[in-house]
Amino acid sequence: MEHTFGITFAALFFVFLSVFGLFAVKDYFSPEEESPAAETAFIEEPEEEKLLLGIFEGKLALFAGESPYPNRIYDFLTRTLPAEDQKRLANGIIIESEEELESLLEDFMS
Repeated sequence: MEHTFGITFAALFFVFLSVFGLFAVKDYFSPEEESPAAETAFIEEPEEEKLLLGIFEGKLALFAGESPYPNRIYDFLTRTLPAEDQKRLANGIIIESEEELESLLEDFMS
């Protein structure tokens, strides 16, 4: 009887170690899951697209981000502007607000 108890105990202990070992190996090879708080710490807020007032095919144009193509083209030829304004527009004027855009458009088109 003692012999059977020892074999049963050894078999149960072996099964326990096998199951525990499988979970340990599974956890070792699977990627760690991060908590939502930790995950949001590494997510960067998307930057607002930079707006630039510039020139496209000789006309006043509004560009968003790094795109070489404008979002808006205004029916205004920039060659009628003073050389200094043309140079600023060729380099691109960063627009910070809708009010600033309206003010610049009014200045250039009047």
